[in-house]
Amino acid sequence: MKGQLVIAYFIIIVAFSSGPAHAADILSLIEIKDNGTIDWTQAVVAARGIADPAAYHYSAKPERQPQQALTDAINKARHNLLETIVGIRIDSQSRVIDVVENHPSIMAQLRGMTYKAPEVENLRKYRYDGTVEVWSQMKLNGGFSQLILPPEIRHIESIKQVLPPQKPTGLQISSRSPEIFTGMVVDARGIVAVPVIAPKILDENLQEVFGPTYASREFAVQHGVASYTTNIWKAKFHPRVLDNPIIVKALKSVWPGSCDFIISNADADKLRKASEHLLFLRECRVIIVLDPR
Repeated sequence: MKGQLVIAYFIIIVAFSSGPAHAADILSLIEIKDNGTIDWTQAVVAARGIADPAAYHYSAKPERQPQQALTDAINKARHNLLETIVGIRIDSQSRVIDVVENHPSIMAQLRGMTYKAPEVENLRKYRYDGTVEVWSQMKLNGGFSQLILPPEIRHIESIKQVLPPQKPTGLQISSRSPEIFTGMVVDARGIVAVPVIAPKILDENLQEVFGPTYASREFAVQHGVASYTTNIWKAKFHPRVLDNPIIVKALKSVWPGSCDFIISNADADKLRKASEHLLFLRECRVIIVLDPR
């Protein structure tokens, strides 16, 4: 049975790809729950619903109509989707369940979102005994993020880049300084770490280098505070971090939680000594590379 579940989850991962160009997404960071999965790379949560096998008479005809079995399976998938969502970690201190317990209106809105969550129709299965299996999925970005992102992530006005003074020679500078970074890739492989909605990057003195106070809510809602992958090369050349990201090594994660990362003071100083880094941090141009789960 366990082997069958592993095969099913592999099919889910492949099915969520939008085409052959996403074949490498089998290296996505997938977290497997009891009846669902969280794809942290694609920012998609999905859940499975299985209708109870139809009861049979001696005539071998099912008592339950196929449409009723399908309806039951879809409803169970939506229920399991909600259960999977409320268990998602927001940061080192809280999960979605902590938010909805204090704000019933948010729970009502999440329930409405899961009710409208689309079915992955090419994964629908009918078995000989009348059992129906379906999957529903929902994006973590967008409306979901707007509801559960920490209040510290607020809208930040546009930041003007401080450019170096022009040289009096009048010569045109065709290339950008290598110290003007367009994004950040955090290599957190080889350490104990888990993905969350709103991670923090800290220096060795535990001072925040990136996190809720740096990210602008509009970008965090649309694209996520940070993206995750298990492929360092894919991260380095990903459009999210543009063409000149700074690559930093995570020394360790912060306990408890293991979801915030410590980088060296030297790397932190590289980011702080110029104002340009505020722009890409505001736009959440950060990718964290973790070991496959």
